[in-house]
Amino acid sequence: MTPTRVLVVDDEPDERALIVRHLRRLGCDVVDVPTAELALDDEANLEVAVAFVDLRLPGMSGADLIDLLHRLRPAMGIVVTSVLDTDDYPPGDGWLPKPFTGDGVRQALTAALEVRQDR
Repeated sequence: MTPTRVLVVDDEPDERALIVRHLRRLGCDVVDVPTAELALDDEANLEVAVAFVDLRLPGMSGADLIDLLHRLRPAMGIVVTSVLDTDDYPPGDGWLPKPFTGDGVRQALTAALEVRQDR
């Protein structure tokens, strides 16, 4: 079985490393970058099943990146991550409030993959 390819966009190195570690434990092939601009710089970064996007990013905001990903890659699952209240999250296929756990990462990934399958 081919591993699920996932993009993680988070400017906090420790948070990004933790999400990446949990996703790799789940068997995912992970691409991680600290900014929205770097995510968009390489077309290969967008060849993923699911993107985990933090809302608070330097430069282009996570909300703007999520909006752009919805338009560019409508089949891509989007997991929104943030310290903000979940009521303030933009539309996504999964949610991962911070601080998060390995189980939270698994649940968010599963939710995004299920929604993606239905598209």
